[in-house]
Amino acid sequence: MNISKSLSKAVLSFCVIFSFNSILLSQTNSYSSAEIFQGLKKLKVLGSVLYIAAHPDDENTALLTYMSKGKLTRTAYLSLTRGDGGQNLLGNEKGDLLGVIRTQELLSARKVDGAEQFFTRAIDFGYSKTAKETLRNWDRDLLLSDVVKIIRKFRPDIILTRFSKTQGGHGQHLTSAILAEEAFYAAADPNKYPEQLETLQPWQAKRLYWNTWQPTDKAITIDIGEYNSVIGKSFNEIAAQARSMHKSQGFGVSANRGSQLNHFNYFAGDSAHNNLFDDIDLSWGRIEGGKVIENEINKIINVYNPDTPQGIVPNLVELYQSMSNLPDVYWVEKKQSEIKELIKMCTGLWMQSTVWEPELSKGQRIDVRPMIINRSNYPIILEDISTTFSNTDLYLNQNLLYNKPITQKQTLKIPNNINYSQPYWLKEKHDGKLFKIDNSELIGDPENKSDIISTFVVNIHGTSFSYEIPAVYKWTDAVKGELTKPVIIRPDLSISVNQENLVFANGSIKEIKVNVISKIDSANGKLFIDLPNGWASDKDSYDFSLAEKGDRITFSFNVSPGNNAKTGLAKLRAVMNGATFTDEIVEMDYPHIKYQTVFMPVTVDLIKLDIHIEKKRIGYIMGSGDDIPLSLTELGNEVELLSDEDLDSKDLSEYEVIICGVRAFNTREELDRQQKRIIDFVEKGGTWIVQHNTRFGINVDQIGPYPFSTTGRDRIAEENAELEILVPDHQIFNYPNKITSADFDGWVQERGLYFADSWEGKLYPLLSGHDEGETSKLGGLLYANYGKGVFIFTAYSWFRQLPAGVPGAYKIFVNMISAKGK
Repeated sequence: MNISKSLSKAVLSFCVIFSFNSILLSQTNSYSSAEIFQGLKKLKVLGSVLYIAAHPDDENTALLTYMSKGKLTRTAYLSLTRGDGGQNLLGNEKGDLLGVIRTQELLSARKVDGAEQFFTRAIDFGYSKTAKETLRNWDRDLLLSDVVKIIRKFRPDIILTRFSKTQGGHGQHLTSAILAEEAFYAAADPNKYPEQLETLQPWQAKRLYWNTWQPTDKAITIDIGEYNSVIGKSFNEIAAQARSMHKSQGFGVSANRGSQLNHFNYFAGDSAHNNLFDDIDLSWGRIEGGKVIENEINKIINVYNPDTPQGIVPNLVELYQSMSNLPDVYWVEKKQSEIKELIKMCTGLWMQSTVWEPELSKGQRIDVRPMIINRSNYPIILEDISTTFSNTDLYLNQNLLYNKPITQKQTLKIPNNINYSQPYWLKEKHDGKLFKIDNSELIGDPENKSDIISTFVVNIHGTSFSYEIPAVYKWTDAVKGELTKPVIIRPDLSISVNQENLVFANGSIKEIKVNVISKIDSANGKLFIDLPNGWASDKDSYDFSLAEKGDRITFSFNVSPGNNAKTGLAKLRAVMNGATFTDEIVEMDYPHIKYQTVFMPVTVDLIKLDIHIEKKRIGYIMGSGDDIPLSLTELGNEVELLSDEDLDSKDLSEYEVIICGVRAFNTREELDRQQKRIIDFVEKGGTWIVQHNTRFGINVDQIGPYPFSTTGRDRIAEENAELEILVPDHQIFNYPNKITSADFDGWVQERGLYFADSWEGKLYPLLSGHDEGETSKLGGLLYANYGKGVFIFTAYSWFRQLPAGVPGAYKIFVNMISAKGK
């Protein structure tokens, strides 16, 4: 927030970037006297801690809570990535969309544990075993500049890492520690990234420590399980709530109560002897003239009455003014921001800005309703309300009477040249390794600022303060009560397709169904399809006319490959009123995160396959979500998703093949019991394929008819790792398609994950492979005959390869579903 514009009355004109996020939960308008008391104590602490790791869910939420709510330091988590390469237990979002969800999960966690959040431009490209492999994908110097920038911006006294340069089990984990150490020194070097020094200054943190699980005899130890009587919870209890925000990863946890020791090994900088803050002055004594400020804060704490918090408002305003003459602009800005928020809390000042619809068009006029209410007896004057894109300010100079809301109306017009409300890191097409961000000022930020903000200027005790309140759409749900959505600026049309990839086996013709959805009244235009060379469609375009907002129409293009056609992308575009629209408006509504809208280019992967197919009737047991059923349907198979009721009572002999989707045994609670019927299905001649599960989630003693490990952690992370066919004459490699080494070309992200590491009975491996420098991994494809049927366990990443259109992966999977018992 920016405190005060240049007012003609000008009692104070000092600009403060508002970033107070650690104790006061500034995104809410409701506070307790205990929170105010915590905020007052925090005013006395001038110290900061930066925690660095690689992904969402890598952070130690208990330690972040301890630092922000216990030590009352300014605390932040820097995640190198947004978790784009992970898997999703909530829905079908993957890649960039999953990264948006996991970004918001981190922000939801930070609202609980009180820390701030930063990111670099790195994209999570999936599991890697070595830092060497990771840095082959990431631009080391560019990412180092990002980490250096965040250190210079945040100015931590202490930097902590989740991993070391050798301990972490994941190449991206190790890389986070490597970059943390390099940035620890580079941030203090004025010759490193000098372009940053136009707005920032070099910064040398005091020390760098590893938050270790392997403490040395000189490790620093902290008990982070303490109970905080002001908050009414232990730091572990709060941390469990924060950790449980990582729902897309299935990381909900129970609260631990009681002592919990955390250990810290020396990494770089000055070593500590008793605690991490040895020789670091966390008081106002670190600033020239700061002792006077600290004395004033102590006086305010001594007179604070939780029954009448407004009583300290004059003291807080005077404290705010007293800081203006101190030399350390950084800490003055931070602490003045905290004071401003405390004044808001003590007066119960409530502000909101609402609109009547959440989605706006360029050029649209809309009314905004700012509202403010003073819920204390302390006199406050409302001087001004201004809103983004509004041509007029409301100069009111009106007393805010106790508990009497003031609501105003401002009309604004959305500019025609404004950008849509796309997450800033997704505005430019990226290469899957690093996000392209043109505006360097945004690098590190967790998300966009709101497009429409109402600024309230109030005069309190003779000083003007401004509060920026994002506009929201508010409505009442009959069950959930009051709900809000962010206001976004979006295209006037949304284009979508029913399928994002189509498989053309042996020259077949496929239908591309395209939906055009109007976001405005009276939408008239033309829809086009652009095909790669060698492909043909029965139609090049369609005219459309949609009368009302929300109307939709569906068109079909019958597409076929020519003899020279190759796998490629079909692109869809609509033209209306001289503007071109190419995106689907994707909305993600999960209760634990803020409502998200993302604009994704609409394309269809046209996958040309020369493949032999035996069409099968397949029952599919969906796990955490994948697109394999759709891929198999595209080949002409009849695929039915099996419910728990089906598995309990349906005649499974209707199917020739049953397939368990990824993580099915982690997510389907009844599947352990139900597999008895599936094993009987195999014994009578069926084929059962089980894909990978993780060691987290539901524990299963045994999957399938023969024992094999269900908690294996082996994987082949290098997507181009050489694979060896162990039994060349096996039917899996010969029928109905001949499999050669060429069929392992072009795989994406990885070979496979969560391999079995032991097996018994008649199970035997069919493939072998390994990452660079490792021994062979055999547990990715296990095969057994059982009775008249076949059981297959496979941990290769078919759920990535089939949607990506990898021809060899299709051929091998077709051979698996065609396997017959002996």
